[in-house]
Amino acid sequence: MPELIALDIGTTGTKAALVSRDGRILASGYSAYASHNQAGNRVEQEPDAWWLATSEAIAQLRTRLSMHAHELAGIALSGQMQDLIPIAADDAIGPAVLYSDTRSQREAQMIIAQIGEEELLRVTGNAQDASSLLAKWCWLQAHDAERLAAAQTILFGAHSYVAWRLCGATSCDYTTASTTGLFDLDHNVWATDLLARLGLDPQKLPPLAAAAAQIGTLKTAAARALGLPADLAVFAGAGDLAATTVGAGAGEPNRSYGYLGMSGWVAATLRATVRAVPPGAERSIFTLRHPDLQRVVRVAPMLTAGGNLDWVRAEIARDEDYGALNEIAAAAPVGSNGMIYLPYLNGERSPFRDPHARACFVGIGGRTTRADLIRAVMEGVCFAYRSLFDGLETMAETLYVVGGGAKSDVWMQILADVLGRELQVVAEPEHAAVRGAAIIVGREMGWYEDFAPRDIIPVARSYAPRDRAHSAYEEQYGVFVALYPRLRSAFAQLAAAPAVLDPSRS
Repeated sequence: MPELIALDIGTTGTKAALVSRDGRILASGYSAYASHNQAGNRVEQEPDAWWLATSEAIAQLRTRLSMHAHELAGIALSGQMQDLIPIAADDAIGPAVLYSDTRSQREAQMIIAQIGEEELLRVTGNAQDASSLLAKWCWLQAHDAERLAAAQTILFGAHSYVAWRLCGATSCDYTTASTTGLFDLDHNVWATDLLARLGLDPQKLPPLAAAAAQIGTLKTAAARALGLPADLAVFAGAGDLAATTVGAGAGEPNRSYGYLGMSGWVAATLRATVRAVPPGAERSIFTLRHPDLQRVVRVAPMLTAGGNLDWVRAEIARDEDYGALNEIAAAAPVGSNGMIYLPYLNGERSPFRDPHARACFVGIGGRTTRADLIRAVMEGVCFAYRSLFDGLETMAETLYVVGGGAKSDVWMQILADVLGRELQVVAEPEHAAVRGAAIIVGREMGWYEDFAPRDIIPVARSYAPRDRAHSAYEEQYGVFVALYPRLRSAFAQLAAAPAVLDPSRS
């Protein structure tokens, strides 16, 4: 049976997996690397660390099975998107600037002033800010012109860099391109006119390639370094959100899924004819190109999702393990005895954008228990997911769920009750991206008829909403959505208040 090596070049490490045609993960390996967070909102990684981690992850695969005993059909890729990676003939020039790097605040403001928010939205399909590649490229031009001039090409995804190291071809898949602010979403081409207006050289753009396109074969030196057969096919790969969407079972139109990790998002695959977004939502909901260019993925991101429970575990639950947290939360009643938690620990991006928004408990009384506090945090995150789906204005009857938070039975039942939808937790959620990368390529090779092949994406558990719990949560949800607008000015005032001195130093 033919198999694919699937690589996911993530934000914290590289995963390698051998994926069979029937969707099984036969073996996997993982190698981590660090980000460099510096003053001035700078966040960088070394591209060579991605390559070394890829080599180590594949080496782990080789120790767990004999590659010579398997029928390898090629290498499929996925990875973090919206990075800025200048490359020369033989390697990257300096560190990669990551998506979360927002040093280019001034350039973002300049772009909006010069081009206009509405024009940017019309061309790129998304609001643009300091996290976009458009602003980062302008920053590099203004502050590191020598490095930019030395670059033959700029790559925009970690997987694109690894693919280049594998086979020598530069490329950018359409999903990654649609995150950059450099792409014309309606016409599926680079927005060269936009670049020209900002004095950016379109000659430095990589060729656009379908995620399942073969862009080359494994170079002899790379094959030797990785211990893989020479001339193995290398496919362009898809940005991690596209691969996760497919690997979560939501790659076909009108399918929805939620990712519940440290951060989170909800997303749905739609036909490309659905271009307009709900009024007022266009700056907090993102429209990305699906691996099928006749479709889009509509995404509403949440800055801090499971991270709220991590905060509770550290500050309230005295570092009890997650199993204990679930038991404690299960002891509290639906609605946490009339308490609501806003889960905006680090600001929010959707359904509203507010860097000053903060988390808070509302409704604490003299009889409030620790179990109420913990359950309220879980419920608050679920209410926030409900608000994300309300912003998308699309949600299928069944919602697929991936991410570490999906391991909690208590949390998943709360989410089903809040949404009033059946949940299907995907088995091996940690493998969603590598499985999705393999399905995208496998479909092109004729293995599957669509992007959600039956029996290829296993479901571990299902949760049905409970009528009485859903009714109770409906009442609380109305209170939840009304709280942020009432507190918005207070959050802004607190953010503007002068810092309080340490009492020991006053």
